[in-house]
Amino acid sequence: MKKILAMLMAILMFGTVAAGCGGNDATENNSTDGSTSEVGGAEESWTKVESAGKLVLGLDDSFPPMGYKDPETGEIVGFDVDLAKEVCSRLGIELVLQPIVWETKETELNGGNIDCIWNGFTATPEREEAMLLSAPYMQNTQVVMVAEGSDFTDLASLAGKTVAVQSGSSGDNALNADENADFKNSLGNIIKIQDYLSAITELENGTVDGIVLDEKVATNYINMKPGKYRILEADGKEITLSEEEYVIAFRKGDQALMEKIMETLKEMKEDGKLAEISTKWFEEDVTTI
Repeated sequence: MKKILAMLMAILMFGTVAAGCGGNDATENNSTDGSTSEVGGAEESWTKVESAGKLVLGLDDSFPPMGYKDPETGEIVGFDVDLAKEVCSRLGIELVLQPIVWETKETELNGGNIDCIWNGFTATPEREEAMLLSAPYMQNTQVVMVAEGSDFTDLASLAGKTVAVQSGSSGDNALNADENADFKNSLGNIIKIQDYLSAITELENGTVDGIVLDEKVATNYINMKPGKYRILEADGKEITLSEEEYVIAFRKGDQALMEKIMETLKEMKEDGKLAEISTKWFEEDVTTI
C-alpha cells in the first residue's frame, strides 16, 4: 500500500513540475512572438537603435524652422534637426533624416520605416492613443496667415473665402475642432495641401486667401519675407485657433528609446546646449523641458 501511495505521489509531483515548466514555456513564447512584456520590449527599443548605430527620424522636410530643405544647399536643417543631431552625437549614433508624407506618418512609424517622428509634432488625445508620446519640449499655437496687403482683419472677414491647411496636420485638427466650427462653416472652401511650401505658393498666387498653420512656422515665413505675410490679429494679439505642445512620437512600447532621448535632452537643458540651439532659431530659449 505504501509503495502504491509513494508511486501516486511521485506521479502527482511530476505532473506539477511539468505543468510549471509548461507555464514557463508559454511565458517565454509570449515574450518572443511580438507580444513582448513591457520591460523586455522597452529595453529592446533602445538596444536595437544602439546596435544599428543610427536613429531614423521621420519628418516633413518643408516645415521651417523645425525641419526643412535649405533652398541653397538642399540640406535638411532646422531647430528639431539640430536638437536631434546633438542628441545622437551624445549617444554615439548616426542621425538619419527620412522625409515622409505627413498624412502617412503613423503608418511609417508603426511599419518600422522610422524610429520616431520629431518635427513640430503636436500632442493630441488621438495621437496619444496610437503612439507613445514624450513629455512636451515646446509650446505652439495654430493661427491664420494671410497676405500682408489683403483686407482681412479677423476670422469673420474670411467668410466665403478659401483657406488652405496641410492634410493630417495640427492645423487640420484645429480647423475641425468644435470650438472653431463657426469659422470653418463660414468659409467658402477649404483646400487640403500636402506641404506648406505648396500652400505658400497658393497664397502668393491668390488661389487661397489664408493658411491655417503653426505660429512658429508662420512667424518663420514672415521673417524670411518681410512685408509679404501677416498673422490675423484682434486687439493687437494673434488670433489662435488652438494652443498646443510639441512632443516626440515613438511606437507604443518603445519606452527605453524615448527615455534615452529625453534624458539626453534634459542634460542639454542643464548644460545650456538646448538654450543655445533655441536661441539660434528663435532668438531666445522657447523650450519647456
